[in-house]
Amino acid sequence: MTMDQLWEQFFYHLRVQRRSAATLSFYSVTRQKLAKYLEREGLPQEVPGLSITHLRSFVMWLGEEGLKPGGQHAHVRAVKALLNWSHREELIGVNPAQRLALPPLPRQRLPTVTHDHTQRLLTTAKASDQPLRDAAMLMLLFDTGLRVSELIHVTTGDLEPAQGLIRVRGGKGDKDRTVPVGTRTLNAWSAYQRRERRPRSPHVDALLLSHRGEPLTRSGVGIRLASLARQAELPRAAAAPHAFRRGFAVEFLRNGGDVFTLQQILGHATLEMTRRYVNFLDEDLKAAHLRFSPGDRL
Repeated sequence: MTMDQLWEQFFYHLRVQRRSAATLSFYSVTRQKLAKYLEREGLPQEVPGLSITHLRSFVMWLGEEGLKPGGQHAHVRAVKALLNWSHREELIGVNPAQRLALPPLPRQRLPTVTHDHTQRLLTTAKASDQPLRDAAMLMLLFDTGLRVSELIHVTTGDLEPAQGLIRVRGGKGDKDRTVPVGTRTLNAWSAYQRRERRPRSPHVDALLLSHRGEPLTRSGVGIRLASLARQAELPRAAAAPHAFRRGFAVEFLRNGGDVFTLQQILGHATLEMTRRYVNFLDEDLKAAHLRFSPGDRL
């Protein structure tokens, strides 16, 4: 079986599993990269002809092409996912990626929204053309850790103020879940809905709307956050949608939440995925040591 045939069957499997367009696009990029490498090196397009040595050379080639460690890591994950699935489905007899190691990632802290950042952004939002909408958006991101794809799908009917909950749709794998939300965030939503939200037509039920009364898009959220960050004199990366997701995870644990509850709120399939989002600061580690130091308890 050729690599192209495997990819086609893998994509069919992903569509059956209702994986998102972003996930399919992610695998498509790896498919193109791997095909380019195999053709350039004159390597077999048939899976039985591929070895782990070929795949390791592919990883080295990615680096030579100027791809950063994070990009190399992502492509190797995609290749392993393809071949692992193919082997489980008995489409191939031998899995050449079985011993393929993931490239190490540099130990660096990714941009994370802090309590101070959020306060500065909320202050800046007061001067925007839609101050209540922007405040509701900022509070929602910081208080729930929603993905931007989930944020833009929140409707007015998803809010349950009496229970302090919000129904989240459009998550990875189209899995819906319920997420708790704080009183201050609910108040921000309520103020926006009563005083500023003006849908273009009665059929528009998205919570966050543009100035034209249409649902706010993924790019629209990014542009708005970038504008607020610039006005608040913050780095753009420090106010990116995913920086809010990391910030929520850190603040949740810092305030006494447990990692298992955090996993459910973030909608992660495994605990390992949750751990990637938690960037503890040095002072947090020091404070934890002071509370739980084995030496001090001797």
